[in-house]
Amino acid sequence: MKKRTWIYVMKPVKYEIACDKCDGVNIEWSEYEGMIWCYDCEIDTRGTGGVFSGPIPINAAAMFGMSFDRINLETKKLEKCQREGDKIVWKEQS
Repeated sequence: MKKRTWIYVMKPVKYEIACDKCDGVNIEWSEYEGMIWCYDCEIDTRGTGGVFSGPIPINAAAMFGMSFDRINLETKKLEKCQREGDKIVWKEQS
């Protein structure tokens, strides 16, 4: 498994992700890409898709308090989610 280089600023449960093994929400972002850590199962697992299992209306999600900003684990800096035309990009904040 490949080590993760960033995580979203919000916990996985805020994106409606749960453990795909026990359906629990005692979870955190795993140290590995595409995985979560389940404290109850004590394993890294893929988890459920949550809001990432379909199209994400970024602006509507923001109105409900959902953020897609992320933290770069190498630089420890915040990367703000921004729209540039029809693409989503993350720009480091100083």
